Amino acid sequence: MEQALNAQDSNKQSAPKLSLVDRLQHWLPKIVMAPTMLVTVVCIYGFIFWTAAVSMTNSRFLPSFNFVGFAQYEKLMDNDRWITSITNLGIFGVLFMLIAIVLGVGLAILLDQNIRQEGAIRTIYLYPMALSFIVTGTAWKWILNQV
Repeated sequence: MEQALNAQDSNKQSAPKLSLVDRLQHWLPKIVMAPTMLVTVVCIYGFIFWTAAVSMTNSRFLPSFNFVGFAQYEKLMDNDRWITSITNLGIFGVLFMLIAIVLGVGLAILLDQNIRQEGAIRTIYLYPMALSFIVTGTAWKWILNQV
């Protein structure tokens, strides 16, 4: 038993030290990503917190820091236009997702099978993706074109 403990202690002592390149290879990705992660955390979670804090005040256009709790939300829920908007948003969201899923799965099934006019269907399917690049390129060409 004592020999096994001594063997473990000698293994710990004889473990090779990492070279500078190995340590740099281990830490460099973390160092490079740290500023990006910090900015992401501040910009996402910081602004979420800021929005939640300001929503609990009686602010209108510019922030004022008079805390009113959930009074703004109570006013919002009493507004008929808000209820109508939320209802419309829910209906639109559900229908959009259902139609997009059904069309996507249907087109994927059609493209996976050997059918007539497969080239035409593939073109119709991929055309919107290519069109956005063409429109963006044309818009930048117009913007950067010196008249």
